Amino acid sequence: MPPTRTSPQDIAPRAPKPDRSRRWWRGFLALEPSDRILFLKLWGQLAVISLLLCLLLIKRVRRLLVWLIPAQPTRPVGPDQALSYAQRVGPLTRKAGRYLPLDASCLRQSLLVWRFLRRRGLAAELRIGVNNHERFLTHAWVELGGRPVNDHLAIAEGLRPFDHLP
Repeated sequence: MPPTRTSPQDIAPRAPKPDRSRRWWRGFLALEPSDRILFLKLWGQLAVISLLLCLLLIKRVRRLLVWLIPAQPTRPVGPDQALSYAQRVGPLTRKAGRYLPLDASCLRQSLLVWRFLRRRGLAAELRIGVNNHERFLTHAWVELGGRPVNDHLAIAEGLRPFDHLP
């Protein structure tokens, strides 16, 4: 009987890959406690916005969100804290979108970021841009003071934003 050859991969036991729920919990528990609460709010409201966009046109969803924004901002932030809050909400919204079983496109995430910033009394602007050079491409993002808060800084370079939204 010929000797069997073993490779280092056969000897070393493989560590089982953590399933999706374990990774989610680890990522969730790694967040600061205040970010955990914000993440859960974003996750739930992103699901609602996704469902609303399945049922209604963007124009009506945007009007509904404007109607739901209170006249007085909830816990207003100062100008120094505005950008840091916006930069906190953007990545958490992207993270919430990854764990949503519904479609969490850039439009849905941007509507949510826009709504959260407007509720704080910040002059956030929802932008939708189009690029039709190689293929037709649309993208949505939110700007605060002319700077994108939920996307990279050069997002508007390749896209032509609409002047006003419906």
